[in-house]
Amino acid sequence: MRRLPNVQIVSVDITSHPNDAQIEYLCKLLLEHNCRILFTVNEWGVDTKGILKTFLEKYSIIHINWFVDDPFYEELILTKKFIPSELRIDFVSDKDYLPRMIESGYHAYFLPLGTDPTVFFPCDSPVENESVFVGNSYIKQMDEMLVGADDLIMPMANFLASLIQQFNKNNRIDIEGEISSCLKKMQLPSGMSFGKAVFLAKHFIGYLYRKNLVTGLVNTFTGFTVVGDAGWKLAVDPKRVKKVGYYSGLRQLYNTSTINVDINRMVIRNGFTQRIFDTLACKCFCITSAKDIVDEYFITSGDKKEIVMFHNSNELHELIRYYLKHDQERKSIVERGYEKVIAMHTYDHRVAEIFAKVSEFIGKK
Repeated sequence: MRRLPNVQIVSVDITSHPNDAQIEYLCKLLLEHNCRILFTVNEWGVDTKGILKTFLEKYSIIHINWFVDDPFYEELILTKKFIPSELRIDFVSDKDYLPRMIESGYHAYFLPLGTDPTVFFPCDSPVENESVFVGNSYIKQMDEMLVGADDLIMPMANFLASLIQQFNKNNRIDIEGEISSCLKKMQLPSGMSFGKAVFLAKHFIGYLYRKNLVTGLVNTFTGFTVVGDAGWKLAVDPKRVKKVGYYSGLRQLYNTSTINVDINRMVIRNGFTQRIFDTLACKCFCITSAKDIVDEYFITSGDKKEIVMFHNSNELHELIRYYLKHDQERKSIVERGYEKVIAMHTYDHRVAEIFAKVSEFIGKK
Protein backbone atom coordinates (compact mmCIF):
# COMPACT_ATOMS: atom_id res chain seq x y z
CA MET A 1 0.00 0.00 0.00
CA ARG A 2 2.92 2.34 0.71
CA ARG A 3 3.94 1.93 -2.92
CA LEU A 4 0.66 3.42 -4.13
CA PRO A 5 1.08 6.94 -5.59
CA ASN A 6 -0.58 9.87 -3.81
CA VAL A 7 -1.70 7.76 -0.84
CA GLN A 8 -0.78 8.46 2.77
CA ILE A 9 -0.61 5.37 4.98
CA VAL A 10 -0.96 5.64 8.76
CA SER A 11 0.04 2.40 10.53
CA VAL A 12 -1.39 1.69 13.98
CA ASP A 13 -0.52 -1.23 16.25
CA ILE A 14 -3.48 -2.40 18.33
CA THR A 15 -4.16 -5.26 20.72
CA SER A 16 -6.45 -8.07 19.56
CA HIS A 17 -9.15 -7.16 22.11
CA PRO A 18 -8.81 -3.43 22.84
CA ASN A 19 -10.81 -1.81 25.62
CA ASP A 20 -13.21 1.08 25.04
CA ALA A 21 -10.55 3.72 25.69
CA GLN A 22 -8.18 2.15 23.15
CA ILE A 23 -10.91 1.99 20.49
CA GLU A 24 -11.82 5.63 21.15
CA TYR A 25 -8.14 6.57 20.80
CA LEU A 26 -8.04 4.77 17.43
CA CYS A 27 -11.08 6.78 16.34
CA LYS A 28 -9.28 9.97 17.43
CA LEU A 29 -6.24 9.03 15.30
CA LEU A 30 -8.42 8.32 12.26
CA LEU A 31 -10.04 11.73 12.62
CA GLU A 32 -6.75 13.58 13.19
CA HIS A 33 -5.21 12.07 10.05
CA ASN A 34 -8.40 12.52 8.00
CA CYS A 35 -8.40 8.81 7.09
CA ARG A 36 -11.02 7.83 4.55
CA ILE A 37 -10.33 4.08 4.71
CA LEU A 38 -9.53 1.79 7.63
CA PHE A 39 -7.75 -1.43 6.64
CA THR A 40 -7.52 -4.33 9.09
CA VAL A 41 -6.17 -7.88 8.85
CA ASN A 42 -7.96 -10.68 10.74
CA GLU A 43 -10.36 -8.32 12.51
CA TRP A 44 -11.24 -10.67 15.34
CA GLY A 45 -13.14 -8.93 18.12
CA VAL A 46 -11.54 -5.51 17.66
CA ASP A 47 -14.94 -3.83 17.86
CA THR A 48 -17.29 -6.16 19.72
CA LYS A 49 -19.28 -3.26 21.20
CA GLY A 50 -19.71 -1.41 17.92
CA ILE A 51 -17.88 1.76 19.00
CA LEU A 52 -15.67 1.74 15.90
CA LYS A 53 -18.57 0.81 13.59
CA THR A 54 -20.61 3.77 14.85
CA PHE A 55 -17.67 6.13 14.38
CA LEU A 56 -16.88 4.89 10.86
CA GLU A 57 -20.51 5.23 9.77
CA LYS A 58 -20.76 8.73 11.27
CA TYR A 59 -17.78 9.93 9.24
CA SER A 60 -18.44 7.74 6.15
CA ILE A 61 -15.12 5.91 6.47
CA ILE A 62 -14.83 2.67 4.52
CA HIS A 63 -13.66 -0.36 6.53
CA ILE A 64 -11.72 -2.98 4.54
CA ASN A 65 -10.85 -6.20 6.35
CA TRP A 66 -8.86 -9.16 5.02
CA PHE A 67 -9.28 -12.47 6.79
CA VAL A 68 -6.16 -14.49 6.07
CA ASP A 69 -7.34 -17.14 8.57
CA ASP A 70 -10.73 -18.56 9.58
CA PRO A 71 -13.10 -15.56 9.90
CA PHE A 72 -15.24 -17.39 12.46
CA TYR A 73 -12.46 -18.48 14.81
CA GLU A 74 -13.03 -15.73 17.36
CA GLU A 75 -16.79 -16.09 17.27
CA LEU A 76 -16.71 -19.86 17.80
CA ILE A 77 -13.92 -20.09 20.36
CA LEU A 78 -14.26 -16.87 22.36
CA THR A 79 -17.75 -15.67 21.31
CA LYS A 80 -16.34 -12.28 20.26
CA LYS A 81 -18.46 -11.21 17.33
CA PHE A 82 -17.37 -8.89 14.57
CA ILE A 83 -20.04 -6.61 13.18
CA PRO A 84 -21.34 -6.17 9.61
CA SER A 85 -21.77 -2.67 8.26
CA GLU A 86 -22.92 -1.04 5.05
CA LEU A 87 -19.50 0.62 4.88
CA ARG A 88 -17.52 -2.56 5.51
CA ILE A 89 -16.08 -4.90 2.88
CA ASP A 90 -14.40 -8.20 3.80
CA PHE A 91 -11.99 -10.38 1.87
CA VAL A 92 -11.37 -14.04 2.74
CA SER A 93 -8.38 -16.16 1.73
CA ASP A 94 -10.44 -19.37 1.37
CA LYS A 95 -13.39 -19.47 -1.02
CA ASP A 96 -15.27 -21.90 1.20
CA TYR A 97 -15.84 -19.14 3.79
CA LEU A 98 -17.78 -16.97 1.34
CA PRO A 99 -21.27 -18.54 1.63
CA ARG A 100 -21.37 -18.24 5.41
CA MET A 101 -19.94 -14.72 5.35
CA ILE A 102 -22.56 -13.55 2.86
CA GLU A 103 -25.30 -15.38 4.75
CA SER A 104 -24.19 -13.55 7.92
CA GLY A 105 -24.66 -10.17 6.27
CA TYR A 106 -21.11 -9.31 5.15
CA HIS A 107 -20.04 -7.85 1.82
CA ALA A 108 -17.47 -10.61 1.26
CA TYR A 109 -15.13 -11.53 -1.61
CA PHE A 110 -12.37 -14.05 -2.20
CA LEU A 111 -8.79 -12.78 -2.26
CA PRO A 112 -5.90 -15.27 -2.18
CA LEU A 113 -2.61 -14.59 -0.47
CA GLY A 114 0.36 -13.44 -2.54
CA THR A 115 4.06 -12.63 -2.25
CA ASP A 116 6.32 -9.60 -1.98
CA PRO A 117 9.06 -9.88 -4.63
CA THR A 118 11.16 -7.31 -2.75
CA VAL A 119 11.44 -9.92 0.02
CA PHE A 120 11.28 -13.18 -1.97
CA PHE A 121 13.34 -13.35 -5.14
CA PRO A 122 15.80 -15.75 -6.83
CA CYS A 123 19.42 -15.85 -5.66
CA ASP A 124 22.22 -17.84 -7.23
CA SER A 125 22.99 -20.04 -4.22
CA PRO A 126 24.34 -23.60 -3.91
CA VAL A 127 21.85 -26.28 -2.87
CA GLU A 128 21.95 -27.04 0.86
CA ASN A 129 18.57 -28.73 1.33
CA GLU A 130 17.28 -31.59 -0.81
CA SER A 131 13.64 -31.15 0.22
CA VAL A 132 11.98 -29.07 2.93
CA PHE A 133 8.67 -28.40 4.61
CA VAL A 134 8.14 -24.96 6.13
CA GLY A 135 5.41 -24.54 8.72
CA ASN A 136 4.73 -24.58 12.43
CA SER A 137 3.75 -27.74 14.29
CA TYR A 138 0.65 -26.10 15.84
CA ILE A 139 1.14 -28.28 18.92
CA LYS A 140 1.03 -25.27 21.26
CA GLN A 141 -2.06 -23.82 19.57
CA MET A 142 -3.83 -27.20 19.69
CA ASP A 143 -2.98 -27.66 23.37
CA GLU A 144 -4.51 -24.28 24.14
CA MET A 145 -7.50 -24.80 21.87
CA LEU A 146 -8.38 -28.22 23.29
CA VAL A 147 -8.28 -27.28 26.97
CA GLY A 148 -11.44 -28.78 28.47
CA ALA A 149 -12.30 -30.63 25.23
CA ASP A 150 -11.26 -34.18 26.26
CA ASP A 151 -14.90 -35.25 26.48
CA LEU A 152 -15.31 -34.24 22.86
CA ILE A 153 -12.12 -35.59 21.30
CA MET A 154 -11.63 -38.89 23.16
CA PRO A 155 -14.95 -40.48 22.07
CA MET A 156 -14.13 -39.46 18.47
CA ALA A 157 -10.62 -40.97 18.41
CA ASN A 158 -11.42 -44.02 16.25
CA PHE A 159 -13.64 -42.00 13.92
CA LEU A 160 -10.97 -39.32 13.42
CA ALA A 161 -8.29 -41.95 12.75
CA SER A 162 -10.46 -43.60 10.08
CA LEU A 163 -11.24 -40.20 8.56
CA ILE A 164 -7.52 -39.46 8.22
CA GLN A 165 -7.11 -42.78 6.40
CA GLN A 166 -9.99 -41.90 4.06
CA PHE A 167 -8.59 -38.44 3.41
CA ASN A 168 -5.18 -39.88 2.58
CA LYS A 169 -6.85 -41.99 -0.12
CA ASN A 170 -9.11 -39.21 -1.38
CA ASN A 171 -8.39 -35.66 -0.25
CA ARG A 172 -11.55 -34.38 -1.96
CA ILE A 173 -13.85 -35.78 0.74
CA ASP A 174 -15.81 -33.25 2.79
CA ILE A 175 -14.04 -33.42 6.16
CA GLU A 176 -16.30 -30.86 7.83
CA GLY A 177 -19.41 -32.62 6.53
CA GLU A 178 -18.19 -35.99 7.83
CA ILE A 179 -17.38 -34.50 11.24
CA SER A 180 -20.76 -32.76 11.42
CA SER A 181 -22.57 -36.02 10.66
CA CYS A 182 -20.61 -37.78 13.41
CA LEU A 183 -21.26 -35.06 15.99
CA LYS A 184 -25.00 -35.07 15.33
CA LYS A 185 -25.05 -38.60 16.73
CA MET A 186 -23.05 -37.65 19.86
CA GLN A 187 -23.85 -36.02 23.17
CA LEU A 188 -21.75 -32.87 23.19
CA PRO A 189 -19.91 -31.75 26.35
CA SER A 190 -21.93 -29.42 28.56
CA GLY A 191 -21.77 -25.81 27.40
CA MET A 192 -20.15 -26.58 24.03
CA SER A 193 -21.96 -25.39 20.93
CA PHE A 194 -22.23 -27.57 17.85
CA GLY A 195 -20.25 -25.04 15.80
CA LYS A 196 -17.39 -25.00 18.29
CA ALA A 197 -17.34 -28.82 18.41
CA VAL A 198 -17.01 -28.98 14.60
CA PHE A 199 -14.30 -26.31 14.65
CA LEU A 200 -12.22 -28.09 17.30
CA ALA A 201 -12.56 -31.52 15.70
CA LYS A 202 -11.63 -30.38 12.20
CA HIS A 203 -8.61 -28.40 13.43
CA PHE A 204 -7.45 -31.34 15.54
CA ILE A 205 -7.71 -33.81 12.65
CA GLY A 206 -5.92 -31.33 10.38
CA TYR A 207 -3.11 -31.06 12.91
CA LEU A 208 -2.79 -34.86 13.11
CA TYR A 209 -2.86 -35.33 9.32
CA ARG A 210 -0.08 -32.83 8.66
CA LYS A 211 1.99 -34.18 11.55
CA ASN A 212 1.67 -37.73 10.15
CA LEU A 213 2.61 -36.58 6.65
CA VAL A 214 5.68 -34.66 7.83
CA THR A 215 6.80 -37.49 10.10
CA GLY A 216 6.51 -39.93 7.19
CA LEU A 217 8.68 -37.70 5.01
CA VAL A 218 11.37 -37.39 7.67
CA ASN A 219 11.42 -41.16 8.17
CA THR A 220 11.56 -41.85 4.41
CA PHE A 221 13.96 -39.21 3.04
CA THR A 222 17.32 -38.66 4.72
CA GLY A 223 17.62 -35.31 2.94
CA PHE A 224 14.27 -33.98 4.16
CA THR A 225 14.29 -31.01 6.56
CA VAL A 226 11.48 -29.55 8.68
CA VAL A 227 11.56 -25.79 9.17
CA GLY A 228 9.34 -24.49 11.94
CA ASP A 229 8.84 -24.16 15.68
CA ALA A 230 10.31 -26.33 18.43
CA GLY A 231 7.11 -28.40 18.60
CA TRP A 232 8.38 -30.47 15.67
CA LYS A 233 11.24 -31.73 17.84
CA LEU A 234 8.68 -33.75 19.81
CA ALA A 235 7.63 -35.58 16.63
CA VAL A 236 10.86 -36.04 14.65
CA ASP A 237 14.62 -36.16 15.19
CA PRO A 238 15.51 -32.67 16.51
CA LYS A 239 18.55 -32.64 14.22
CA ARG A 240 16.17 -32.58 11.25
CA VAL A 241 14.41 -29.42 12.47
CA LYS A 242 15.50 -25.86 11.61
CA LYS A 243 14.12 -22.48 12.55
CA VAL A 244 14.46 -19.39 10.34
CA GLY A 245 12.88 -15.96 10.47
CA TYR A 246 10.30 -15.08 7.81
CA TYR A 247 12.11 -11.88 6.81
CA SER A 248 15.61 -12.85 7.93
CA GLY A 249 16.20 -16.34 6.56
CA LEU A 250 13.30 -17.80 4.60
CA ARG A 251 14.32 -16.40 1.21
CA GLN A 252 17.78 -17.95 1.63
CA LEU A 253 16.23 -21.27 2.66
CA TYR A 254 14.00 -21.43 -0.43
CA ASN A 255 16.89 -20.43 -2.69
CA THR A 256 19.07 -23.23 -1.34
CA SER A 257 16.37 -25.94 -1.47
CA THR A 258 15.63 -28.24 -4.39
CA ILE A 259 12.02 -29.05 -3.46
CA ASN A 260 9.57 -27.34 -1.13
CA VAL A 261 6.67 -29.47 0.05
CA ASP A 262 3.57 -27.37 0.75
CA ILE A 263 1.38 -29.45 3.07
CA ASN A 264 -1.88 -27.64 3.71
CA ARG A 265 -3.94 -28.16 6.81
CA MET A 266 -7.23 -29.93 6.10
CA VAL A 267 -9.15 -26.81 7.14
CA ILE A 268 -7.75 -24.90 4.14
CA ARG A 269 -10.12 -26.43 1.63
CA ASN A 270 -10.25 -23.83 -1.13
CA GLY A 271 -7.44 -21.39 -0.49
CA PHE A 272 -3.66 -21.08 -0.68
CA THR A 273 -0.92 -21.01 1.89
CA GLN A 274 1.72 -18.29 1.77
CA ARG A 275 4.32 -20.91 0.86
CA ILE A 276 3.16 -21.44 -2.74
CA PHE A 277 3.71 -17.82 -3.74
CA ASP A 278 6.91 -17.26 -1.74
CA THR A 279 8.63 -20.43 -2.96
CA LEU A 280 7.80 -19.81 -6.61
CA ALA A 281 8.94 -16.17 -6.28
CA CYS A 282 12.33 -17.61 -5.26
CA LYS A 283 12.24 -20.12 -8.15
CA CYS A 284 12.04 -22.99 -5.68
CA PHE A 285 10.15 -26.03 -6.97
CA CYS A 286 6.88 -26.57 -5.09
CA ILE A 287 4.75 -29.68 -4.58
CA THR A 288 1.44 -28.72 -2.99
CA SER A 289 -1.73 -30.35 -1.68
CA ALA A 290 -4.23 -30.98 -4.49
CA LYS A 291 -7.21 -28.59 -4.42
CA ASP A 292 -9.61 -27.12 -6.96
CA ILE A 293 -8.28 -23.62 -6.31
CA VAL A 294 -4.77 -24.64 -7.38
CA ASP A 295 -6.17 -25.88 -10.70
CA GLU A 296 -8.01 -22.58 -11.06
CA TYR A 297 -4.96 -20.36 -10.59
CA PHE A 298 -2.14 -22.52 -11.98
CA ILE A 299 -1.60 -25.00 -14.80
CA THR A 300 -1.18 -28.31 -12.99
CA SER A 301 -1.01 -30.83 -15.82
CA GLY A 302 0.46 -31.31 -19.28
CA ASP A 303 3.72 -29.97 -20.66
CA LYS A 304 2.94 -26.39 -19.54
CA LYS A 305 2.46 -27.11 -15.85
CA GLU A 306 3.54 -24.43 -13.38
CA ILE A 307 3.21 -26.36 -10.14
CA VAL A 308 2.84 -30.00 -9.04
CA MET A 309 0.07 -31.36 -6.81
CA PHE A 310 -0.16 -34.48 -4.64
CA HIS A 311 -3.32 -36.28 -3.48
CA ASN A 312 -1.94 -38.62 -0.82
CA SER A 313 1.27 -39.57 1.00
CA ASN A 314 2.27 -42.33 -1.43
CA GLU A 315 1.95 -40.01 -4.41
CA LEU A 316 3.88 -37.29 -2.55
CA HIS A 317 6.78 -39.67 -1.92
CA GLU A 318 6.79 -40.76 -5.55
CA LEU A 319 6.78 -37.15 -6.79
CA ILE A 320 9.69 -36.18 -4.56
CA ARG A 321 11.74 -39.13 -5.82
CA TYR A 322 10.83 -38.37 -9.45
CA TYR A 323 11.63 -34.66 -9.44
CA LEU A 324 14.86 -35.08 -7.50
CA LYS A 325 16.05 -37.17 -10.46
CA HIS A 326 14.59 -35.07 -13.30
CA ASP A 327 16.37 -31.76 -12.96
CA GLN A 328 15.49 -30.19 -16.30
CA GLU A 329 11.79 -31.01 -16.05
CA ARG A 330 11.70 -29.65 -12.52
CA LYS A 331 13.47 -26.44 -13.52
CA SER A 332 11.14 -25.88 -16.49
CA ILE A 333 8.08 -26.21 -14.27
CA VAL A 334 9.40 -23.81 -11.63
CA GLU A 335 10.41 -21.28 -14.30
CA ARG A 336 6.81 -21.18 -15.53
CA GLY A 337 5.52 -21.02 -11.97
CA TYR A 338 7.83 -18.10 -11.22
CA GLU A 339 6.65 -16.20 -14.28
CA LYS A 340 2.98 -16.74 -13.31
CA VAL A 341 3.49 -15.53 -9.73
CA ILE A 342 5.47 -12.43 -10.70
CA ALA A 343 2.92 -11.57 -13.41
CA MET A 344 -0.24 -12.12 -11.34
CA HIS A 345 0.25 -12.95 -7.67
CA THR A 346 2.29 -10.30 -5.87
CA TYR A 347 0.87 -8.12 -3.10
CA ASP A 348 0.92 -5.22 -5.55
CA HIS A 349 -1.61 -7.21 -7.58
CA ARG A 350 -3.66 -7.96 -4.43
CA VAL A 351 -3.77 -4.28 -3.41
CA ALA A 352 -4.95 -3.39 -6.90
CA GLU A 353 -7.64 -6.08 -6.66
CA ILE A 354 -8.75 -4.77 -3.27
CA PHE A 355 -9.19 -1.21 -4.48
CA ALA A 356 -10.86 -2.28 -7.71
CA LYS A 357 -13.43 -4.17 -5.65
CA VAL A 358 -13.79 -1.24 -3.23
CA SER A 359 -14.40 1.16 -6.15
CA GLU A 360 -17.07 -1.19 -7.44
CA PHE A 361 -18.51 -1.45 -3.92
CA ILE A 362 -18.65 2.34 -3.49
CA GLY A 363 -20.19 2.74 -6.93
CA LYS A 364 -23.17 0.66 -5.82
CA LYS A 365 -23.84 2.93 -2.82
